Amino acid sequence: MDYPAISRRQRVEKRAEQCVEQHIEQHVEQHVEQHVEQPKPSVSSTLPSDINGLRSIISSTLVKIASRVPMVKKVQELILRVPPRVRCVFVFFWFAWKVVLLVFFLVLLAKQQQEAESPSSSLNMSQASNYTSNINQKNATTVLYIVTSLLEINEGSRMTIEGQDRFLYQLLPVMINTVESMMSQNFDVDLFLVCGYSLRPEREEIIRTRLPYGVGFQFWDDAIPLAYTGSNISGKIQIFNGALSRQHRFVVGDKLEYYDMFIAFEDDMFVHGHAVHHYLQLSLEIERLRMLAPENLTKGKGYESKNFLPMTKRQLERVVPGFMRVEVIVNETNRGAQKHVDSIPIDHEFDYGEGAIHRDIDPSICCHVYMEPNEGTGNIPEIPPADHLIVWETNIKAFSLRLLTKKSDVLDWVVLMQGPGKLLTEDEKIGGFWSGRHGSFKKEKKPSGGEPFLLAQQGGWMATKEQLIRMNNKLCRGNFLPPFNKMGISDYDDLGPHTVEFWSGSYQFFTGGRNHCNMQRIISMNPDHFSNHLLYHTANNKQKEIRMVRMNDLFGQLNHLRKIVEHDGL
Repeated sequence: MDYPAISRRQRVEKRAEQCVEQHIEQHVEQHVEQHVEQPKPSVSSTLPSDINGLRSIISSTLVKIASRVPMVKKVQELILRVPPRVRCVFVFFWFAWKVVLLVFFLVLLAKQQQEAESPSSSLNMSQASNYTSNINQKNATTVLYIVTSLLEINEGSRMTIEGQDRFLYQLLPVMINTVESMMSQNFDVDLFLVCGYSLRPEREEIIRTRLPYGVGFQFWDDAIPLAYTGSNISGKIQIFNGALSRQHRFVVGDKLEYYDMFIAFEDDMFVHGHAVHHYLQLSLEIERLRMLAPENLTKGKGYESKNFLPMTKRQLERVVPGFMRVEVIVNETNRGAQKHVDSIPIDHEFDYGEGAIHRDIDPSICCHVYMEPNEGTGNIPEIPPADHLIVWETNIKAFSLRLLTKKSDVLDWVVLMQGPGKLLTEDEKIGGFWSGRHGSFKKEKKPSGGEPFLLAQQGGWMATKEQLIRMNNKLCRGNFLPPFNKMGISDYDDLGPHTVEFWSGSYQFFTGGRNHCNMQRIISMNPDHFSNHLLYHTANNKQKEIRMVRMNDLFGQLNHLRKIVEHDGL
């Protein structure tokens, strides 16, 4: 057979290719021999027997790759020119460099994780420890504390100092004291601020720095909505300051599934942890009594001639613990409390089988906040005397008493506060012994439930998640939570003609009406519990033109009524 003639250059290139293939085969064989682990005598039967077949497969694969990819072929030629020891050193340092990089990134990641989980140096480590122990408590109650603040700087009205920094000297200390007090009762607290002004970054940082470790913080600034001043047909749109008090309802609606309890108050109300704990304990007891209560009663309207009848499920589902705002007397001479009380004696003697004991209210529970004072409040002591606490927009004429149940160690005799009445069915109304029942106020009739001068507004409200769901879905005639599409208001948008008091809680929550909830507030007459129903209005600015009653005198009058009903009957 005749073979085609080839040039000398072609013969050289072919010879070079054969040499490269031989070098590759030799290198592969050496590599396989060096790195294939020799079988141990005890397990020699488990290794493959055809080592030459494996070598040929690897060798042929590398040859095919080198022939098809010129770059690989050139790299192989360069590698084969390098001495084996140099190649080993290069591979060693290449792997070592990869290991160093991996360790470096792992250390950096661990450090960042540690910094994220540990408190900063500006935080108190004891607070962090307390927070951790609180969270570890079994079934810790989660609380969302919502504060509504209209002004950053005081305007000089209502006994405030014009130009004074309300944020620093009113809002901040009240919020921090309230949160710390709640955490002392083992609540897991987060804070949400709704404000009618822009919250500057430096002020946001002040809040975050002052809050105890572990307390979440969010805010909604410039939250004042736009609204029609009159009819939504003929009126005009403007900023509606009064509607700021409604905005916290959107926060509650948004966060409802994430918390066990919600507390919404104005920025000058100190809500102490004892009050929150007491509210929760009484609410649990009321719910227990509701589950045991009968559906209907066969006789009476809530009480018999001497003994109160048991309450039904429909009555108890409207019962919630209530509160009264109190202030500390600023100037006894110029703005003192009422000296001549209504014609019901004051009695502070309590007898629980161990002899009569004199009991006053306890101001140490409710009534001191470490804060810069407003006008004339600099002389308020850390714990004011019991006789220096005053209450307004209420008096003894506003209250009734009743025995809630004989089957409870927590609730027995309670005070029924003003509020419910309108649009309730007869079987929903809760009867009690009114303070003027025996002619103490001559021919005066019992006031209606929504009398504003006797309502004892709270400056806010608190409720459990279960209470809010029941109110919004069943008990309230209008919406308590958004969307406000059942308010039944004509010629108004959803803000309606309602006042700040309606949205902040007192009127809609506790009174009757077409958009109201008719919830019945109660106060325990147990002297160990009564002071937990008092909340401190820290501004102390309600003492100029209103009639004030000493809280301790009112407590004594209520105790006198309790004894009358308990001993003499209705």
